[in-house]
Amino acid sequence: MASVANLRVDYIDRPLGLENRRPRFSWTIEGEGRDLRQAAYRVQVAAHEAALADGAFLWDSGRIASSRSLDVVYDGPELVSRQRCAWRVSVWLATDGEPIESVPSWLEMGLLEADDWRAAWIAAPTPEGDDGKTPLPAALMRRRFATAGPVVAARLYVTALGAYEISLNGRRVGDARLAPESTDFRRRGLYQVHDVTGLVEPDENLIGALLGDGWYGSAFGWKNERGIFGAPPNRLRAQLELTYADGGRETISTDEAWRTAVSAIVSSEIYDGEVYDGRLEQAGWDEAEFDDRDWAPVVLPETLDLPLAAQVSPPIRPTEILRGKTVTETDPGVFVFDFGQNFAGWVRLHAQGPAGTTIRLRFAEILGEDGRISVENLRGAKATDTFILAGAGAPETFEPRFTYHGFRYVEVTGYPGTLALEALEGVVAHSDCAITGSLDIADPTLAQVWRNSVWSQRSNLFGVPTDCPQRDERLGWMGDAQVFWDAASYTMDVDAFTRRFLGDVRVAQRRTGGFPDVTPYELRWDGSPGWADAGVILPWTLYRKYADTGVIDENWDAMERWLAWIAANNPDHIWRNKRGVDYGDWLAVDAVKPGDPTSPKDLIATAFWAYDAALMAEMAAATGRAEEAATYAALHETLRKAFVGEFVRADGGVGNDSQTSHVLALRFGMVPEPLRAASVDRLAADIARRGDKLSTGFLGTPYILDALADNGREDVAIGLLLQTEFPSWGYMVAKGATSMWERWNGDTGDVSMNSFNHYAYGAITGFLYRRLAGIAPAAPGFDVVEVRPIDDARIDYGGGRYLSAKGPISTSWRRPADGRFSLDLVLPPNTTGRLRLPARAGQGLFEDGRPFDGATTHENGRIAADIGSGAYRFEVR
Repeated sequence: MASVANLRVDYIDRPLGLENRRPRFSWTIEGEGRDLRQAAYRVQVAAHEAALADGAFLWDSGRIASSRSLDVVYDGPELVSRQRCAWRVSVWLATDGEPIESVPSWLEMGLLEADDWRAAWIAAPTPEGDDGKTPLPAALMRRRFATAGPVVAARLYVTALGAYEISLNGRRVGDARLAPESTDFRRRGLYQVHDVTGLVEPDENLIGALLGDGWYGSAFGWKNERGIFGAPPNRLRAQLELTYADGGRETISTDEAWRTAVSAIVSSEIYDGEVYDGRLEQAGWDEAEFDDRDWAPVVLPETLDLPLAAQVSPPIRPTEILRGKTVTETDPGVFVFDFGQNFAGWVRLHAQGPAGTTIRLRFAEILGEDGRISVENLRGAKATDTFILAGAGAPETFEPRFTYHGFRYVEVTGYPGTLALEALEGVVAHSDCAITGSLDIADPTLAQVWRNSVWSQRSNLFGVPTDCPQRDERLGWMGDAQVFWDAASYTMDVDAFTRRFLGDVRVAQRRTGGFPDVTPYELRWDGSPGWADAGVILPWTLYRKYADTGVIDENWDAMERWLAWIAANNPDHIWRNKRGVDYGDWLAVDAVKPGDPTSPKDLIATAFWAYDAALMAEMAAATGRAEEAATYAALHETLRKAFVGEFVRADGGVGNDSQTSHVLALRFGMVPEPLRAASVDRLAADIARRGDKLSTGFLGTPYILDALADNGREDVAIGLLLQTEFPSWGYMVAKGATSMWERWNGDTGDVSMNSFNHYAYGAITGFLYRRLAGIAPAAPGFDVVEVRPIDDARIDYGGGRYLSAKGPISTSWRRPADGRFSLDLVLPPNTTGRLRLPARAGQGLFEDGRPFDGATTHENGRIAADIGSGAYRFEVR
């Protein structure tokens, strides 16, 4: 029996605070059997579930003959602030004339108009003589209120310039950390919406808040300066909206009636860490009965009119607890914990001792040769937490609230007594995007490479896609994101996360059209090739993985301005001018300095310009922009011809014949077909000349394996994957890496820029899913799944699982010594498959031991067949 499941709005399960007035509906079909295909659908939206049942619809799509189950646009009356809607979908299968109806789901809108906000910005009084450059204690804030009757609904809308935690009657609201997340607070802030109906008590209530520095108040950026997004003080803005049983409404907002006091958090900064003094804790401060007569009234500081957007993407929250592997006393009273894994988050410390006992925790990714922690690569980040015991005569627990670190090791000093492994727990935290993929890999080193990539992704999805989690940077570098996003979108569901980030990218776009290289931050230079292009590549990636066309519409104007800006400055269609910092193939193996031109920078730039144009043509066609699709297709062809004339030689040489020159030209379709074989031969020859090793950097590495495998050199691609000498992914593993390195030579590289948790080189995880597991989208949203596993005797089995927007896809294949390739495959309902399995001459395709009863063809050493959804067991023999 089939069913309709996983109802989503804008790819989110029951969004609270949606701001898209024309949201998009998606669902999956679940059921066993073969060839389950949707023939038609009907979406119905109403004010509430009872109205759905009664047929009082806000919008009824009617029966639409289509297999579409993703990205169905709402076409009813425009949705308004606070509006809550129930919705359901009915599906007709091609094999059954009766509709299958889903259970209802819902969506709720946020505050869509500026005047929906009635709350004032409030702050703690600034201490006399404060110069705004010293970290101040986090502030406690509270206000009592009484309800006027039974409450049937309560919504809390809250944000800060700083970071907050908020509670009702002593119970914390939500589990997000470091909210609101990093944005350019001069231009855009995020607010969170909470359903707190169950937390409101009859009669007396207390709303309390803890306000720390967060990204707004902390020192930030390379200069480690405070106030780059605005002047102190930290501020809170919140409004609690109550709906009573009699239909009445009441709003409790931040205003002059709130009171404030200093908290036990003496200081809290993103880079430097947190200091907590348990002796200053005021027990019960967040409950109505607490006596706050000694507290001061809040102040209402002048605040710029900051545009606010609701955050509906997954928040930063703890997702896993790690236990220490070893603890070593390196010096008297100095202990070093090893968690066995480099990760982002913080620790939870348990201790008991006299009042005033001061315990310091210093965080590091690596150890020196003497076994002590090494913190040189953290640069200006102090990465130190301090816990001062209250001395309550009982065990105390410290867990920081407004900081995070990137680390494997923790140095502990000042601990009272013997430090046991159980005293410290590692709290893994990141933007809690759902894990959607896993791999089965025969080679243990390659399997560790994949795990390292996953850990670096978990460590660097922290509100925005950061470059690193440990040093005084942690910025949303666009180049790192664009090369990694194919991999990222296999490992996690990153649709909502990416759309939230692209909102920051749009507000950071320059008036001239240039996208930023990093956001949120103020870098006053033109967008750089391979970095700023993320403004086009990220929306396209979401379109391919999730069939999301909404992200195209949201970013279309910005993307067009970017392409127009490049064209206006480069009329001969070679990107020579306005290339910003022009990083080139950053950190390539042969570079002495990180941005050395080991490959021609105008070649790299023009290749990415052409790639942008090709993606724009595809996205234009997907959104009904036929004229623009033709325009960008023509631009791509013009750029391709210009590229060939400038950089491609008649003998198949490209640029300076660097690996990256050939990789980008091949992968982006810039090499004329008659010369592709010569180009890939030159690429393979250079790899062989170097001892089967690569020389690529940030921009060449993500594409090198595809450039080889798609042009008949799977053997060379696998050789690079299995390499364990420098430079290679396996070399990092051989040196004990548990996450991806920033540099190929991380073990010997310049400590001033040497992160051991940098996902860029983990971009090859996308290749592992597509070509090792054999799970690739042959159509947007995996409507058609290409199953084309790699063909190399050095890897005798592989597979993977991916929770696509259409449902779970799984593969498991083996290549025994007798040459009989076998594959177990599951395709979800409402998809089809395109098999391309390794085959020798004379071999045929068998299913469950019998000859396959569908059409097959042989092409380029593979047997090809098209199949419907369902579970299969194939063999080639």
